[in-house]
Amino acid sequence: MDKVVLTILIVASFYFFARPLRQRLLIVAKGKGAISTDPPGPRIGRWISEVLFQSKVIRERPFAGVMHALVFWGFLAFALESLDHFVHGYGGSFLGDGAFHAGFSWIVAIFAILVLIGILSLALRRFIVRPESLGHFSSTSLIVVFFISILMVTFFLAQFTFEEGTTAATVNWWVHAVVLLAFLPLIVRSKHLHLVLSPVTTFTKDLSLVALKPLDFEKEEFGAESLADLQKHTLLGAFTCVECGRCHDQCPAQNTGKALDPKELMLALRRGILADVTAEAVRDDLVTEEVIWQCTTCGACTYQCPVGIDQVIPIIDLRRGKVANSVFPETMMPLFKNLETAGNPWGYPPHTAGEFIEESGFPKFDGQPILYWMGCLARFDDRYKKVGQAFARVLNAAGIEWGVLADERCTGDAARRAGNEFLFTMIAEQNIEMLNAAAPAKIVSTCPHCVWTLNEYREFGLSEKIEIEHHSQFIADLIWDGKIKSPVDAAGERTAYHDACYLSRYQDPVGSQHPRQILGAMGACITEPRRTGSQSFCCGAGGGMLFTEETAGTRINHERVGELLETGAKTFATACPFCRMMLEDGLADKGQEGIPVKDLAQVVAETLDP
Repeated sequence: MDKVVLTILIVASFYFFARPLRQRLLIVAKGKGAISTDPPGPRIGRWISEVLFQSKVIRERPFAGVMHALVFWGFLAFALESLDHFVHGYGGSFLGDGAFHAGFSWIVAIFAILVLIGILSLALRRFIVRPESLGHFSSTSLIVVFFISILMVTFFLAQFTFEEGTTAATVNWWVHAVVLLAFLPLIVRSKHLHLVLSPVTTFTKDLSLVALKPLDFEKEEFGAESLADLQKHTLLGAFTCVECGRCHDQCPAQNTGKALDPKELMLALRRGILADVTAEAVRDDLVTEEVIWQCTTCGACTYQCPVGIDQVIPIIDLRRGKVANSVFPETMMPLFKNLETAGNPWGYPPHTAGEFIEESGFPKFDGQPILYWMGCLARFDDRYKKVGQAFARVLNAAGIEWGVLADERCTGDAARRAGNEFLFTMIAEQNIEMLNAAAPAKIVSTCPHCVWTLNEYREFGLSEKIEIEHHSQFIADLIWDGKIKSPVDAAGERTAYHDACYLSRYQDPVGSQHPRQILGAMGACITEPRRTGSQSFCCGAGGGMLFTEETAGTRINHERVGELLETGAKTFATACPFCRMMLEDGLADKGQEGIPVKDLAQVVAETLDP
């Protein structure tokens, strides 16, 4: 009779686990695009690091991460022991009754202690400390804590207290079995589904941060006009979200009092697809217009996420759907119009760039090894033109043969992040034709947004033979090769370096290392703000947000400038034209115009002989 009851319980448990899991997987299967698995080598390495060794979980929140890892590793150790538990119910033994099982049980016992320590520490954090990022009270989390604690206690009682065959041992065995079987249906109906899905989500996440997929307009792909248009990996991520709030903690919009919360966005998508409203236009009670247009695409959320979710992708897909239906902030209209008519976001007459190039004595590109891709600000903005001139001086001092393109246009970065994929594609095709014809060996740019977008051009036909590099890496190599010398009488000026998102996260780790190598070589005394490197706080300009009005909460650049001012530095340094502009504007708003904001090229150029 006991075996019959056990069989019924096992079948029921797997049924109530498999049925809703199948429903969720079918929803994912209906998503757009394909789930990537190539190249497998780097994905396997990342999977081993982030899933098996829990590297990202531990790195971002060391104490809570270690506690979570103890629970995870404990359950891996318990897998064989749990299988043996049920085989024992049918009169057999999967692990046998000899020395191996006895030794293995002692190992599991050690892990059981660690699991208890881990789960009780996490319970203390969730239910007593209650950080804001964890959100509302979770009854399922409390039940999971109870279940895991019961499993560990009943394991200990079976191993070290009750004699096999006694009534107490039998009751204890059944309690352990029933709790294990009750766990499965609970997992799939709660955030704990990440136990099943996160290994898949992590493995299939793109290796590049926020890797946007081109739209096929001939197939009438226009972005996410409804939830049914979301990508497979996005839907998988919605079911995988563990609600840990790490993205909440790092999001610049959330940190400055705005509506956007990456965690709540994924939960809203989950609610919508489970409620079967996928064929409708995205409703405001799920994702508001305000939320969609507050993202700077800084990548902090997906960089932090320990379960492989890329929260920026659905935001841009939703923007694409809105723009395709001519629904976007009015402040975006000049951006789109200027890019289309003038080839730059501000509508500067193209001939003024040519005049500046002539006046500065920049060589025209004619087959030189290096093409300096200036970017719009270096070509048109009076403040940033000085950076272009400084970099030209560095190139000349190092004996580099280089040139610029007179007809260079904007890469279309802002248009793409703002959801106007059609305009971006048009711009990209024009630039690709020009670049493939020029065929430089290497493109170097002072703008990390340009570098990232030019790399995206590969999917649209840019030659793989053309190398693309940010000037921080290029200058660091010049210093390493001895073509640029460190100053002998370095003043050691106290400098706070602001990491640009499209360097520090999108090109991690070299995007953080090279700028500091340059500053150190030039004798700067680097003082770090409290959020730095891959943890850096956004300036607020990315994602096309430079071209909108930031009205909700605190301005993001004000928040960041405040952090830099806390360092007491006399100079701010950065390596991005957008960041430089936002920092200068933030300093002016705070009455601190006297603090200079220098690009790395300017820092190096100032050390060169006149």
